[in-house]
Amino acid sequence: MLGTWINIGTVLLGSSLGLAVGRRIPDRLSRSFTTAIGLVTLVLGVKLALETENVLVLLLSLILGGAIGTVFGLEDRLANLGEAIERRFPALSAGSIPQGFVTASLLFCVGPLSLIGALRDGLYGDWELLGIKSVMDGISSIILVAGLGPGVLLSALVILVYQGGISLAARFFAGATISQSSPILAELDAVGGVILLAIAVKLLDLRDLKAGNLIPALAFAPLIAILFSAFSG
Repeated sequence: MLGTWINIGTVLLGSSLGLAVGRRIPDRLSRSFTTAIGLVTLVLGVKLALETENVLVLLLSLILGGAIGTVFGLEDRLANLGEAIERRFPALSAGSIPQGFVTASLLFCVGPLSLIGALRDGLYGDWELLGIKSVMDGISSIILVAGLGPGVLLSALVILVYQGGISLAARFFAGATISQSSPILAELDAVGGVILLAIAVKLLDLRDLKAGNLIPALAFAPLIAILFSAFSG
C-alpha cells in the first residue's frame, strides 16, 4: 500500500496548500482553475472511453450499474455524508463540502491509474503508477480546494478505502499475471472514462449527471466482458 499512502499524502498536502492560499485567489480565477480541470478531465474521459473493445459491454455496464446506483442513490449518499461532516465541523464550511468531497473522490479514484496502479502495488510492490498519479492528484487538489472548498481534503479517506482495499485484495494473488492489454481492463478503463466525462460535464457547469450513481458500472464491466469472451470463444 506504499503507493496509496503516498497518494494520500500528496492529496492532504495539496489540499492544505489550497486552503492556505484559496482565500487569496479571486473567485473568477478559482472558477478558471476548475474549468481547466474540467476540460482536462473531459479529454481524459474521451480517451479512456474509446479504449472499449465492445461498445455493447460498455453500454450494458453503464445501464445496469447506473440503475443500481440510482436505486440506492449513491451520489446522494456521498453528498449526505459530506453534509453531515459539514454540520459536524461548521468551521470548515468555507465552501461546499459535499460538492468538493464527491467531485474529488470520483476524480481521484476513477480511472486506470487508480485501478491498475493499486493492483500493481498489491501484486508486485510496484508503486510507480500510483507515484505518477499522486503528483497529478496533489496538483489537482490545490486547484479543487480553491474552487470547491475543503471537502476535497476528505477525499483522502476514499482513496484509502478504495485504492488501499484493491492493493490489499491483490496481495492474496501476489505473483499472478495481469496484462495491461487485457480486454477486462480495457472495459474498466472505458467505463471509468464515461464516468470521468460525467464529472467533466459537472465541473464545467453544463449539467449534473450524477456521476456517483455510475460507480457500480465499474463492477459490471469485467463481469460482462468475461461473459462476452466466454460466449464468443
